Amino acid sequence: MSEPTQEEKIATANRNVWAFTCFRMFFSARFYYPVYALLFLDYGLTLEQFGILNAIWAVTIVVFEVPSGALADTIGRKNLLVATGILMVLEMAVLLAAPINGGTLMFSLFVINRILSGIAEAAASGSDEALTYDSLKAAGQEDRWGRVLERVQRDTSIAFFFAMMIGAAVYDPAMVNAVFAFVGAEFRVEQVQLVKLPIVLTFISGLVVLAMALRMEEPKKPKRGHPIETIKESWKQTVIAGKWVWVTAFPFAVIAAVMAIDSVIRQFLTLASEYWNVIDLPIATYGLIGSGMALLGLFVPTIARKLADQNKPLKNFLITVVIVLIGLWGLGLAIPYWGILPAVLLYGGMQMTGFFVSRYLNEVAPSEQRATVLSIKGLCTNFSYGLISILYSGLITSLKVTHPDAEQSSLLVQSLGYFPWYFLAAVGLVFFVQKVRFKGVVREV
Repeated sequence: MSEPTQEEKIATANRNVWAFTCFRMFFSARFYYPVYALLFLDYGLTLEQFGILNAIWAVTIVVFEVPSGALADTIGRKNLLVATGILMVLEMAVLLAAPINGGTLMFSLFVINRILSGIAEAAASGSDEALTYDSLKAAGQEDRWGRVLERVQRDTSIAFFFAMMIGAAVYDPAMVNAVFAFVGAEFRVEQVQLVKLPIVLTFISGLVVLAMALRMEEPKKPKRGHPIETIKESWKQTVIAGKWVWVTAFPFAVIAAVMAIDSVIRQFLTLASEYWNVIDLPIATYGLIGSGMALLGLFVPTIARKLADQNKPLKNFLITVVIVLIGLWGLGLAIPYWGILPAVLLYGGMQMTGFFVSRYLNEVAPSEQRATVLSIKGLCTNFSYGLISILYSGLITSLKVTHPDAEQSSLLVQSLGYFPWYFLAAVGLVFFVQKVRFKGVVREV
């Protein structure tokens, strides 16, 4: 087979960029997100079961994160992305099949859903970026990567905005019935009839994700071999990439930095709905808040790209640290209504961190290890998130012992006061470890 011409390489790169953008939009922006916990409970799950399902999801991602990245680098990134699309369709189909208030059968299907969802998250992690970046590099256009990331984050934020708005609207019987009345229809619905509607919409999104994965084309075909040999090669690739991260100063620093920043912000995001309640925001505004935060993606990536072009990574890390630290300090004040502003800083810091990490790791990672390195990043961030979740549970237990009569809202506010101190300790640990392992490199990156 003849070598592709330069025009063909450029056409492939452009097609991959477009498919990558759509893939991220429809995979990330799910219509059930604004009613996530409520939907699970309306199915008939208990809070205890809801917690168990989230734990299963997190463990699944950690278990499959690195192997999926290694497989992407050996059997092909496109194959992993196609598998992601299939898994997304299946996970939504399982929820559609789950009977409401279906007891053991319903819970079992939800367990399957969480496992499929976790594997899909792991399979998608890094593979889409690695494929797209390699196609740009093959076309001699790797300098476009910063702008591609900017566009993807912007378009994904727009998609997330509409998914939040639509998902919340179709789950509200008053809203749906108002639309029926406006168009002159006499049909009316109740809540139980709307439980699966966000799932149906996300199922359709899964079909789009699968279609986009099938449209992508790898710039160079992976070598295929016996399945056992492929698995061995995948684990070998994982070890090689892990050693490269461990002994190479810059990627080690990038991953350590994202672990410190990502974990504390994600921990707040799991508490966000309760925090909105504490600062006296009406429940009806929660979906609007999520959509509004998503709109930060319209301009934060542009700011991040300019910072990445002008500053060294260390300076950008410190800028992000200051933004997040101010946000965490403001959360502890829990000011009614205005307490939303510190949360905005955290959302912005999260998006800046995502941009910086993706850009820096894709630029320095060897092509044959890129997806594996990105998956190692995902593994590390999920590990740090799990760690802070355990620490937070211990903190709440301790606060309950010292304040036995405190209400849940009071405990939340007290716990938020510890977040800035944890974050400062985590950032200090990043600098300490980096300096001990790579003397002097901290000042150079």
